[in-house]
Amino acid sequence: MSGQGHEHQHLAAAGPGPETDPVDPVEAALDRLRAGGHRVTEARRAVLEVLATGEGHPSADELSARVQDRHPGIHRATIYRTVDRLTILGVVTHVHIGGGATAYHLAPGEPSREHLHAICSSCGRIIDLPGDLLDPVTTWLATAADFTLAPAHVALSGVCGTCRA
Repeated sequence: MSGQGHEHQHLAAAGPGPETDPVDPVEAALDRLRAGGHRVTEARRAVLEVLATGEGHPSADELSARVQDRHPGIHRATIYRTVDRLTILGVVTHVHIGGGATAYHLAPGEPSREHLHAICSSCGRIIDLPGDLLDPVTTWLATAADFTLAPAHVALSGVCGTCRA
C-alpha cells in the first residue's frame, strides 16, 4: 500500500453506532484517559481529534501528516510516541492491513462497539464489519484448537465488488 489514504465504508449491525451517538468521541476518549489517571496533553488531544474526523484508517505516517497540518508545533516523534501510548492505554486501536502496514482509529470505548475490518487487496478500501461477525470461528478455535483468536487486529483480505467488476 502506498502512503495514500484508504477509502472507508462502514457495515454495521442494526442498532446505535458511532454515527448516531451524540457523545463527542474526542471528549469521550479524553474522559477515559482522565478516569484512568492519565494526562491530557496537546499531542494526545491532537491525535484524537484527527482520528475522530472519520477519514478512514490512517497509517502512522498519514496520521502524523494530518496532525502536523493542524498542529505544526507538534513534532513528528511526539506524534508517534503519542499514538503508541494511546494504543497501550486502549484509547486508540490498530489493525494490520497487510504488507506490514498498520492503520489506526479511535477505540470504541465499549466492547459492544468493537468492529472488524476487511480490506480490498486491489484498491485498498477498508470496510468496517460488525464486531461479532467471527464469533462462531472464535468459539470453534477456542474449543477445538485451544486457540484464542484476536480478530479485531487483523483485516480480512479480499476483493471488493467495484474491483471485481
